Amino acid sequence: MKILHYVDAKNISWQKAYIAHIKELENLKLENVLMCRPGGELESLARLNNINYVTFKPLIAAMPLLNLNFLKIIRQVKPDIIHTRLSSAANIAGAFKKFLDAPVIATFDKPAKAKYYKNLDYFISCAGWLKDYMSAQGLDAQKISVIYNPVNIDYYSRDEVKYNLARARLNIKADEIIFAGMGIYINRKGFDILIKAFAQACKEFDNLKLMLIGGEAEEKGRRDEYINLARELNILNKILMPENFLTDVREWLWAADALVMPSRAEGFSIALLEGIASGLPVIASDIKPFTEIIKHNITGLIAKSDDVNDFADKMLEFLNLKLNQREELASNALKFVSQNCTPEIIAAQTLNLYSKILNK
Repeated sequence: MKILHYVDAKNISWQKAYIAHIKELENLKLENVLMCRPGGELESLARLNNINYVTFKPLIAAMPLLNLNFLKIIRQVKPDIIHTRLSSAANIAGAFKKFLDAPVIATFDKPAKAKYYKNLDYFISCAGWLKDYMSAQGLDAQKISVIYNPVNIDYYSRDEVKYNLARARLNIKADEIIFAGMGIYINRKGFDILIKAFAQACKEFDNLKLMLIGGEAEEKGRRDEYINLARELNILNKILMPENFLTDVREWLWAADALVMPSRAEGFSIALLEGIASGLPVIASDIKPFTEIIKHNITGLIAKSDDVNDFADKMLEFLNLKLNQREELASNALKFVSQNCTPEIIAAQTLNLYSKILNK
């Protein structure tokens, strides 16, 4: 079975997890060809991992029928299935659907306009809430399967040695408790809420520090904004931020004691999976992308989105938990991820779907 995986991008935040997924499909004896834009990290990772790939830059992505080279590549590769990621890739593949000899599948991991997917044969949603959303936009729910995004637990797993070494390298004292927020520095990640809530928690606990793991992307100036906010709240000496965007977040995660996800909106959060895989208890906002995984007082703590006081309360609630209670929250979340989100499980579910489609 030959699969053409088409991602209309050079760089994606989930590229390492995506490459791991394709490699796992190879272990299941699938023949994979990755098609992506040239010159980016996605192409580089494909080359480094010995994944067969072709590059394709759409002439105008918003006008799919102008991209005749797409059809030429498909006819050269001769895939049994075309599997797209991102709405532009789905739109291009859908526009040429009547000329193709292979069924087209699209994966979506965030809300999108259904018009980009209307001509495709089948869909994969990265979460149950997202399936409900996309079916409400007009897609046939019976053609949508829920398959989560993968995370390599072994890659992120930490032990006491990693914890102590990471804290030593980041100059963290033994008695300091570290909250970590993680993601690109953009408004919807809610780091302004986190900083304000953290400042409230510091009024009751003096031995706290806050990491903002990630960095700036398209919204320049956010880092300075967070620094100025922390200075206004008199907690700048308690904030740890990388100088540059982190491509490997593991050391920072390993040094933390809890992950706080105050996002106002998300697609499917890879950062959440990475934090859970690192063994961190989670405090998350009550948006659906989080509450599908984080159940209050079972797999983490839930706070009201955009609510500084409630996030502060939940951080204080965490601080007042006994060590075994914190560990139980982290263990329950890790159990969910290990049963639903490993590359092996995701690859097996994806192969089953491919087989189902081809057997129809």
